[in-house]
Amino acid sequence: MLKDASYKEKFQLLKSWMPGIAETVKKELKNDHLKKDWLFAKKYFPGKNLNKITADELGAGYQTAIAEEEKGEEIAEFISNAWLLKNSELYDYFEKELRKVNEDFSAIEKLAPAESLKIRQEAVNTFGAYRTYLFSVLNSVAFQESDFNHLQEEAKKEFAHAKENEEEALKLKSEGNIEKNYQLQMARMTDKYEKKISGLQKKYMQDQEALKKQITSLQTALNRQNKACQ
Repeated sequence: MLKDASYKEKFQLLKSWMPGIAETVKKELKNDHLKKDWLFAKKYFPGKNLNKITADELGAGYQTAIAEEEKGEEIAEFISNAWLLKNSELYDYFEKELRKVNEDFSAIEKLAPAESLKIRQEAVNTFGAYRTYLFSVLNSVAFQESDFNHLQEEAKKEFAHAKENEEEALKLKSEGNIEKNYQLQMARMTDKYEKKISGLQKKYMQDQEALKKQITSLQTALNRQNKACQ
């Protein structure tokens, strides 16, 4: 199904997965492409700070460029190669297993059902369905169609689960930040009022001492007045 597919066709199939692919190779996209092609960056990411651009924005921009640009196939191949280099352990696994089927593994048109199932299951158990699926598309692994479809569904479920975990982690982090901010505000308020109370206590002690002196002075003056009257 994918053996003769172009890179543009592969990325059309992976359209909904582009943010994840872009996240994996964003350093390469920014440093090896966007910073060297300002016209491209200005066209597909207008007004964006390249240092702060998100994976979703990168994915959407490059997906459009692959579909519309005259060099769309070249751009797609660049992204594919960058992703595959970041996942070389997958290549090593598939090369080893496919060579068991045919030493010239690139000549394999379609894996036998038993071979297809075994390789798919082992790859998923080792690398996860999401990465295995992306590799299988980008590198045109000759799975049985039923195995490929099953892998695609597994990848969707795994990705959705990972997304839920990420959102939950962000929620907990946000709640933690709220709690941390609350504790900081409470500490500041406590410090403020402790200082205020300390100041009031000092003033009270000073006023008390001044009052004692006034009483002593008045008592002395009264004693003098009494002696004078006698």
